[in-house]
Amino acid sequence: MSSRSISEVSEFCRTKVCEANLTMEIAQLLLSLLHGWGLSKDLDQLCEATLGLLRPMVPVSFGVISKGGYMSLLLPTWQLYLEQKPSISEKNDISSSSNLSYERLEMERLTNLFTTTVHWELSTTITSNHLLTIIALANTLMSMNNASFVAEQERNRKLHRQGTRASNNWKLEETDETIATQQNLIKKGWSLLATLHGVLLPDMVVQNGSKTFKRPQIEMMARRWQHHCLEVREAAQTLLLNELKRLGPKGRKTLVDHWAKFLPVSEILENSAIRKHHSISSQGNADSDLSPPASAPQPEIHDLDDEEEEDGIEELCSRKPSSVTELRRKQTTAVVLLGVIGAEFGQEVGSSSSRTETNRSEERRKSSVVEGFGIGNNDLARLTSLALTNLLLSPNSKLPAHTAQRRAAIDLIGRGYTIWEPYLDVSKVLLGLLELCSDADRLVPSMTYGLPLTPAADSCRTARHALTSIAIVRPAAFITTMAKEVARYNSIQQNQQSMNANLSNNVLYRAKPEILRVVEMLITKMNAEVIDLLVEVMDIILHCVDPGHLKARGLNEVFPAICIFNQVSHCPTTRRIAVGAKNGSIALYELRSSKSQCQIIAAHNAPVTANAFSPDGKSLVTYSCGENKLCFWQTSTGIFGLGNSQTKCIKSYSTSPIAESAKKNSWNLAKLVWINSRTVTLMLADSSETRFNI
Repeated sequence: MSSRSISEVSEFCRTKVCEANLTMEIAQLLLSLLHGWGLSKDLDQLCEATLGLLRPMVPVSFGVISKGGYMSLLLPTWQLYLEQKPSISEKNDISSSSNLSYERLEMERLTNLFTTTVHWELSTTITSNHLLTIIALANTLMSMNNASFVAEQERNRKLHRQGTRASNNWKLEETDETIATQQNLIKKGWSLLATLHGVLLPDMVVQNGSKTFKRPQIEMMARRWQHHCLEVREAAQTLLLNELKRLGPKGRKTLVDHWAKFLPVSEILENSAIRKHHSISSQGNADSDLSPPASAPQPEIHDLDDEEEEDGIEELCSRKPSSVTELRRKQTTAVVLLGVIGAEFGQEVGSSSSRTETNRSEERRKSSVVEGFGIGNNDLARLTSLALTNLLLSPNSKLPAHTAQRRAAIDLIGRGYTIWEPYLDVSKVLLGLLELCSDADRLVPSMTYGLPLTPAADSCRTARHALTSIAIVRPAAFITTMAKEVARYNSIQQNQQSMNANLSNNVLYRAKPEILRVVEMLITKMNAEVIDLLVEVMDIILHCVDPGHLKARGLNEVFPAICIFNQVSHCPTTRRIAVGAKNGSIALYELRSSKSQCQIIAAHNAPVTANAFSPDGKSLVTYSCGENKLCFWQTSTGIFGLGNSQTKCIKSYSTSPIAESAKKNSWNLAKLVWINSRTVTLMLADSSETRFNI
């Protein structure tokens, strides 16, 4: 082709792209061909009038591309013509009742039959790919503004955008309301389209007379549980969960029995033994104690995103894998699929107080037997949890750090943490997740501004969700584990020179912003659980915040979330923080040196309700509603800086009892406000006030 011809073709393509968005036209064509027309008349009308889809006029033939690159076409429509054809008189009667010819009416009937039933009876591979495509496209278009294929609507939106500067305000507001109403209707249409194909389609196809409906492949959806494309990922998860729900307990039990034999048991146990031996032998090493364990030898496993589809899989096959590659693929799928079943269905017995103990034990027994992840089969839950943990903690050259398989393991650990918790090393799991989140600040643009996610950003995003899930379902475990790791970090920091430890590369140092994010989330959403561990929470906060910020500003500016608790008080003058504990003690933090020091004072015999420093910082007042007691403490330091040894109670008062019903929200039950350096006011939630003097 000459250079002139190339330039002419390029100019022609450029002109066509300007006239119409080819990407949207391709999406319109795909959605029109894949939509299950005839299943819902109301949705069909919405798709044509509002979304701009085009109803097919003839049945469509589809094909599947095999591993070798060959396409096998499925041509089912020819069978429809083998039916007994009506006589000439019957044709004339049918044509006379309509303005259309008999051939046109017959083609419409065949097309409707194809779109409602035959389309979904061809192949499980085709059904899986079609549902993934249409749900992913519908979710993508639903996230866009006015994503409709109706040319008139798009043209009106562009004209409205161009004329906003010259329009009158009242006309502009009226048009904006119209555009907003239209946009909501379009989004609702895409949502209904995704719901039809993701949830309702199997039942509706069967109701329309289909006896050989080809259901989505469970194995294919499991391999796409953490696909690199977010929309495909969400579609695969929706389809897989709905298919697992449809199978019921017995069907899931059969599925578990089939895939459990593909778990790489020997490799899991070998890696676990290596990791345990490594942990025991390196207890004296600071970096190994506070970082995820070293990489253990691991066999080559294919990434989920790079897997080619198996051609012609119609149902769960019981044959043995024919090659090492197929075996590895089965092992990869088994880990993810068993992880999904365990995380989502492994603990279906609720904790409702209305059930009798007998019913609970019976339901628990049935659930454990059927699902395979409960009390009746600890080995399966243990092996699955170990497999997921190996993927999280053991990236190496054969299994890189940012793969779909590892993301799936991270996601499933977070989803099913209550199932895997008895078999996990919580500290190592949390540190492994924090390791992936340690560079979140650098990855924020990719995660915040709608840019395509890089592999590192995708792993960070998944690890964040897993951390949040674990913290929400087990807030106490998260707080106590982090406090323990912080204590170990501080111990190593005090002996840093002698131990020759480089703490700047430690995960607890690099992941400080992420730890604060989770702690702030827990304080905001689960303050009733956090209040029982306020001292541990303060240990974590003081580790994560910059000491220089606390020197220049108050705690309510540096980390305002913790200040909602009246059990926490900060004195900028003396640079002390007081925290009231559930056991009645007071934790006093000295922030004058670079390393904060904590002194524990036995103040009350019941949980501390509130405390507050005096304006000059020389006195501290504490109050316990459980003990009905208010105490004044002298906190001034001596001439040699030995302030901790001089902290003592100088006066105490008995207070009026509070009703038990009012003690439920103890975090905001009472507040202590100093009027001057010698007088404090106790303000209760019922608006009563009482003054006390030193």
